[in-house]
Amino acid sequence: MPSSLPQFQAGTRITPGREGAQAYAEAIAPVFDTRLRDVGARGPDLGINSFNIGPMLLGQAHMAGGVFGYGRDARKIAATGLELVLVQIIVGGEDHRSTGGDEIVARPGDVCLLDLTRTFQSETTHCTNINLALPRDAFDARDIDLDPLHGLVLRRESAGAQLLRSHAESLMRVAPDLAPEEAYGVGRATTDLLAGLTLGHRGEETRRAAAETQRARMRRFIDANLHDPDLDAELLCRRFGVSRASLYRLFAPLGGVSEHIRNRRLRRVFEALSDPAQPQAMAQVAERYGFTVWSSFSRAFKSRFGMTPGEARGQGAVAAAKATVQQAANGGLPDWLRALDAA
Repeated sequence: MPSSLPQFQAGTRITPGREGAQAYAEAIAPVFDTRLRDVGARGPDLGINSFNIGPMLLGQAHMAGGVFGYGRDARKIAATGLELVLVQIIVGGEDHRSTGGDEIVARPGDVCLLDLTRTFQSETTHCTNINLALPRDAFDARDIDLDPLHGLVLRRESAGAQLLRSHAESLMRVAPDLAPEEAYGVGRATTDLLAGLTLGHRGEETRRAAAETQRARMRRFIDANLHDPDLDAELLCRRFGVSRASLYRLFAPLGGVSEHIRNRRLRRVFEALSDPAQPQAMAQVAERYGFTVWSSFSRAFKSRFGMTPGEARGQGAVAAAKATVQQAANGGLPDWLRALDAA
């Protein structure tokens, strides 16, 4: 296994001129549509430096030399399918952002939270931020309702913002030397820290007011019923009152509904096999999630995670780091985002 984390860099700071600007836009395309106007004579100053830290992506982005717009509308949400949480810590400059209500100005030290299943717009002329991308279901597993947190800005004066900024800056410093086998624990600890520091921002009134997307509800239902042998497209259509055509459109960005269910089942088996406290035989774990033919299951498992079921069991927690490195080895930031969403 490589001794360092997968790293991705793009922008005019890496490749000057139009090519660098295009590489920057393509890198963040799964998250935001971008707009650029009023570019200065020297052109835009753009840079992104990202690390794949197992259950989380970490990066720093810089933009200056023009007016930059970033947006995620209903069309973008449907096209990309990402169900991630994005945490942005402003470390330089500022941006003007809106999640459908009043405009908020985010300044250095502020921590901004976004649920990528919902809409967002921002504009800036100069901003540097540290970004953390985490799967939405990492918060579901901790019984955290994300709806009240979308668009939340923790101001720099608050203890929560100061702790998160300090943690994110420390992560950026150590990331180049962080070993992959350490990544899983770092990602979990960061999610726990974020969860704890947002506890005071989940009001009942706001929680009731916000609506969850149809696909997000379906994904929660799927994860809660992975053991059900009858879990398929037909069951989802009946349960949620949608046509097959509508269901297939909803899951097209995720590779299709059947592929999504299969990948989630494989992930659940992987988690069980790499857990040292899990005593069941490998075949029993696989059968629990609908894999009754060992040979086909083993091939699918190795294709998905780059190791056999036996290797996952033998390596324990280290297997998670190895699987992350394997999946990230030949991809860039857009691939990492999609893989994180499918984790």
